[in-house]
Amino acid sequence: MARDAFRTGVHSLDRALGGGVPPGSVAVALGDAASAVELLGYRAAVATDRDTRYLTTMRTPATVREAIGDAAGAGRTLGDLAPAHSGTVDIRQVGVTGQLAGGVQPSLGEHDAVVVDSFRDVLATDGWRDAFAEIRDHVRERDGLALLVLDVDPDETFARPVRQVCRAADAVFEYRADRATEDTLTARKVRGLAAAEPVLPVTVSLEVGRTLRHDPDRGHQ
Repeated sequence: MARDAFRTGVHSLDRALGGGVPPGSVAVALGDAASAVELLGYRAAVATDRDTRYLTTMRTPATVREAIGDAAGAGRTLGDLAPAHSGTVDIRQVGVTGQLAGGVQPSLGEHDAVVVDSFRDVLATDGWRDAFAEIRDHVRERDGLALLVLDVDPDETFARPVRQVCRAADAVFEYRADRATEDTLTARKVRGLAAAEPVLPVTVSLEVGRTLRHDPDRGHQ
């Protein structure tokens, strides 16, 4: 039986995409470190009814869990996150030169959805291609979804590893923060959308960025 699309947790974007991201996809979320690009990881983790493994290379599981709770609460208050999450979110802190250096598969477990935050740390290693391939194979076998949070300025994707990841990914989203107006989220590429869906890129406003508790370790002001 065909699986439903994975919601990103941003209702306006999911609606524009006809329901969300097709199952079996690897998605990349781009945004510079001073933005709130990690919001997409938090929201995606609680937008699906399937179990999610959240791999954090930067912070403790307790810190991530609190941030996920904040993002979910803000989304429901604004009517931008529905229905309520019914899967589990298993948060693991991993080291790119430790656990992931020996292969990422053991860290993925039996979960259908995977969030890696930040994939920038993985990209800095010689084994990033193998890690990407293992994540891709995992979600394709399960009709799942992987979201790789890549805190890199969307205007600076000329760096070769970033360009290669974006080319290999099934979906690419850009988060742009504008303190003078509002944050925006743009879907640059989403493979496998129904032919009737709108031509990409699609950009939506993202008011929920203002409700986040910013993490100074990521460059937030």
